[in-house]
This record gives sequence, structure tokens and C-alpha cells, in this order.
Amino acid sequence: MLRLALVLSALALSAPTLAAQVAAPAAQQPVPEISIREPRDGATVPRTFTLVFGLKNWGVAPASVNFPRTGHFHVLINTDAGAPGTVIPADSLHRHFGTGAIETTLTLAPGSYTLRAVLGDHEHKVISRELVSAPIRITVR
Repeated sequence: MLRLALVLSALALSAPTLAAQVAAPAAQQPVPEISIREPRDGATVPRTFTLVFGLKNWGVAPASVNFPRTGHFHVLINTDAGAPGTVIPADSLHRHFGTGAIETTLTLAPGSYTLRAVLGDHEHKVISRELVSAPIRITVR
């Protein structure tokens, strides 16, 4: 009987702690930030130039890796990103960097371009609007 009273006392003392843990909200995840760090908006670049992606509060992984809060980069050329959950096409306007690259060399014909970085998931799908960069405009000479 004494043993049962001790067990019940221990449960009563731990119940508020357990209830507080269950009721406590999950920690807020930091908002991700994605960008094209190089070239800068408004830059004039040669036909072949270095493109550097920027990402904060998320990770980069190869396309085959399905790990929480990671993805891989795509650059969209003169086009907008699809809705979250849509597959990013693989064509001349949608370049994939599924190896987990954070920078690359890009070659474009002379002209004016709008570039946008998009983080895709392991299935090449747009993850969220937060993981679509603001556009930059460049001129290729």
C-alpha cells in the first residue's frame, strides 16, 4: 500500500510538468531567405559568368536526399516559379543544380534577362513561396 501511495505521489508531482511539456508550443522555425548573391541586380556580365546562390535558415542537399528543411537550387530564366508543390521543369528556362551546388557557371546569349533562384525538394517540386527569390535583372553583353 505504501508503494502504491509513493507511485501515485510521483505521478501527481510529474503531471504538471508533463502537462506543461505537452501544452508548450513547438519552437518557431526561422523564416528562410533565398537570393542570388552574384551577379548583383542590374549587373552587366559576360556571356559566361558565375552565379552564386544565397540561403539562410535552410540547408542544401543533393536532389536525391529527402531530409527536413533542405533542398537544392534551380535558376529560372525569364519565367516565374510555379505554385508550391508543382514540379520545376528541366529545360532552357529552368536550370537544375541537383548535386547540391551553391554556385555555378552560367552561359547565356547576349541580351537582358530576369533570373530567380528557387529551392526545390528531393522531387524537384517548389517547396514554398518563401523559397523563391526576388528577381534580379542582368544584361549579358
